[in-house]
Amino acid sequence: MADKTIRMVLVGEDKSASKALKGVGDQAEKTEGRLKGLGTGGALALAGAATAVAAFGASSVGAYRDAAKSQRELEDAYARFPATADVSIEKMRELNSAIQEKAGADADDLASSQAVMAQYGLTGQQLADLTPLLDDYAIKTGKDLPSAAEDLGKAMLGQGRALKDVGIDFADTGSVAGNFDQVMAGLRTQVGGFAEDEAGSAEGALRKLTTEFGDVQEEVGAQLLPILVQLGGILLDVIGYVKENVDWLGPLAAGFGAVTAAVWLVNAALAANPIGIVVIAIAALVAGLIVAYN
Repeated sequence: MADKTIRMVLVGEDKSASKALKGVGDQAEKTEGRLKGLGTGGALALAGAATAVAAFGASSVGAYRDAAKSQRELEDAYARFPATADVSIEKMRELNSAIQEKAGADADDLASSQAVMAQYGLTGQQLADLTPLLDDYAIKTGKDLPSAAEDLGKAMLGQGRALKDVGIDFADTGSVAGNFDQVMAGLRTQVGGFAEDEAGSAEGALRKLTTEFGDVQEEVGAQLLPILVQLGGILLDVIGYVKENVDWLGPLAAGFGAVTAAVWLVNAALAANPIGIVVIAIAALVAGLIVAYN
């Protein structure tokens, strides 16, 4: 399968493929002339833009991975702690989205934090009641949400020393239910509504903007990851093919040149065509591998 595909793309056994590649080559020559006209400064700017795009893609995949992990943590908590079942996970996620919309807290971070607090014997309704105040407490103390969740979770077991930082004089009641009521009352008095009030400030606006940008990255990462996985498999086939056929691919690589390979990649990127990007990336990789091999 790999042999047939590579020969079709690179040497044009299929006439339609050959014609298509000839068109790409012609366009590459035109673009190469325009790139030369950019001079050193333009080339550096183009390289910087390409680096920025690559960095954005990598961070987007990472953002998607982290968000998916947070949601899996909440799912795992629901599976492990039956007390959470009185509020469905769908309702919990709706709550998290509403808090994100209102105060700018990341809904995925809230899900991860709920998974932390579920370990301390709380019911689903208790988690739902505590979550808005968790965000208030986190903003007031400057802690990230999972760390703030650890503080509140430990208070359920009678370890409420951290709550003194916000003026809550905590005393262990000897039960999770009693400690929960005490924590809720103290948080309502000391920090209730703080996150929503802060949302109107410059810092709060930046928080919301950061969260929204994170959502964009997660969406991009969700679309990009399957393409990268598929491309990885294709590239492995290409590497194997190059090793087996370096004798006849060598002369072809000499005709590429670094500038031509770069031009092809730019054309593919400008076309915003994932299939074109894959084809051109494979062609450039073949050239690079052969040069390195020789």
